[in-house]
Amino acid sequence: MFISSPLLLACYLLATGSSGGRGTGAGRATNRSNQRGRGNDGRGRRSSGVNKGRKRYNRDGAKKQGPSSNNVSDIRQEELSPLPPLTTPNGHRPIYFSCRHTYENTLIDEIHRYARQQGGSVSAMSPYPGLVRVDDEDGVIPTFYDPVYALQTMTRSVVVSAESIKGIAKEVVNALLGDGNEDDTAIDEMSARHKEAFHKAPKGALTIHSLVHGMCKGQSKPIMQHRAEKIGEEIGKIMKKMYVAARKATSDDDGNTIEPIERWLLQMMLQSPNIAVASLTRCCKFEPHAYWPNYLHPLGLAKVDIEEKMPSSAYRKLMEGGWTKAMRMKFGCNVVSVDRSELDPTLMKDSMVQFHKGDAFSFEPTMVEQDRDCWMISDVIAYPERCTELLDRWCKGNWASHMIVTMKFQGDEPDLDELDKAVQVVKSHNYDCRVKHFFNNKNEVTFMVSERGLERQ
Repeated sequence: MFISSPLLLACYLLATGSSGGRGTGAGRATNRSNQRGRGNDGRGRRSSGVNKGRKRYNRDGAKKQGPSSNNVSDIRQEELSPLPPLTTPNGHRPIYFSCRHTYENTLIDEIHRYARQQGGSVSAMSPYPGLVRVDDEDGVIPTFYDPVYALQTMTRSVVVSAESIKGIAKEVVNALLGDGNEDDTAIDEMSARHKEAFHKAPKGALTIHSLVHGMCKGQSKPIMQHRAEKIGEEIGKIMKKMYVAARKATSDDDGNTIEPIERWLLQMMLQSPNIAVASLTRCCKFEPHAYWPNYLHPLGLAKVDIEEKMPSSAYRKLMEGGWTKAMRMKFGCNVVSVDRSELDPTLMKDSMVQFHKGDAFSFEPTMVEQDRDCWMISDVIAYPERCTELLDRWCKGNWASHMIVTMKFQGDEPDLDELDKAVQVVKSHNYDCRVKHFFNNKNEVTFMVSERGLERQ
């Protein structure tokens, strides 16, 4: 998040609690696994805590010896994480999306809903917690499809296999860019197009993400991570020899890195020690500083670990994508906080924080200045329709240049119809809008709104 001037309007309503913390809220469930009929594995199966085959390999990717490699464990591993078939030149390529684990079915439902709206259908399943695979034989899903519940995409991926680290790296580059294929009939048309465009990319344009499926759950040291990192290093070595985009970015006379005019992302995820899924995409830029796929954060997981005491549970959500302290302490903003309850005592004494006790929905700003960045941030606990009303009111009044607003859902499922309605309301007032379910969101989504064509940072 970038703010060039220190004025912020923060609408932040706590429905319950008297000490600045947020209550659970009446009628809002707190156990999503029980709500949605899913066990801890996120796909409708109750976890028993029994070893289901995920740890048959050590962290370097070598198979462990012992009981875990018997036939029973092999069957469990296959049931839990079916390995994908290898792709062939000019054949079908799967699409992968990462998401907050336990929300796999929600993402799958959203993808199916989109496909139906386009008059088509796709096949979608979750091979691992936090990962969804889509088979789109009819080409219904566009390259830069950006589902609300997806944190990252690996679009039009190849699936390759080799025994060694160097072998997998070579197969990935060959499959993605057609390098090393002497037989013209084996040249993939999509790879040829990527190769032609990638040759024109400037220095520093390429970022490589080395991934393993355990990262989808936020694991700090997942199995096969070391092997994946070594494969990523080999991919980088191969590509630096042939493509300037894989080389270090150009610097100016003062030694500052010159930002490339375009960004490319190569993602490689190990499915097993010998099978890898990979994709290469020229990232699509969402103004002013967001890209899809996200080349900054592997699997779309922003690092928001916080050492100091958090004033509320909303703090981590804002740092990924509560509120008053994040904007005051992290970004040095003047903050106007509207709440039914007083803030943390430290914030109440802060000269850069103005506190207004009251209702966020009826608050009307009077301190907005022209040509200054003014951010409205809301984490109000209310029905989705009220969130739409809040966005409509602030966008219509042009009271803020940027808005970050959470829409909280009631019951078991998100109200995607109301979500779509809110997006259209925002856009009708000449604002751009993107909606995401972040890793730290619960049964809610985050609206990111900015004035259309805004050049300020």
